[in-house]
Amino acid sequence: MIKTEICKGDKVELIAGFGRNYEDEKTKKPVQCTVLKVDRIKGYALLEMPRQKAKRGEQDKPRKGVEIWKTVRYNPKSGEAGGLKILKRPVHISNLKVVEKAPKRQYGEKA
Repeated sequence: MIKTEICKGDKVELIAGFGRNYEDEKTKKPVQCTVLKVDRIKGYALLEMPRQKAKRGEQDKPRKGVEIWKTVRYNPKSGEAGGLKILKRPVHISNLKVVEKAPKRQYGEKA
């Protein structure tokens, strides 16, 4: 189990790995991500990255190191389409820096 100050809902920056090279197009500062889930046993966190603007007629591309293409089969029961989908990849907690803490929540309160 890893002790960390990173919690669900925090705004973080990537300081190491492939994601550290992503910058906001307007401000030219590192991209701030929102933490979706923290796995304290393995030491990984899932991040919600802001979407890149795809050019007209192009498909969204996954961000290297944070997202990945995944081949998904058609599911006739749920009606979910198959093909390539972008899935989140976990990032190690040591590669993250907290920029803004999430507001405190009461026990049992949903986010």
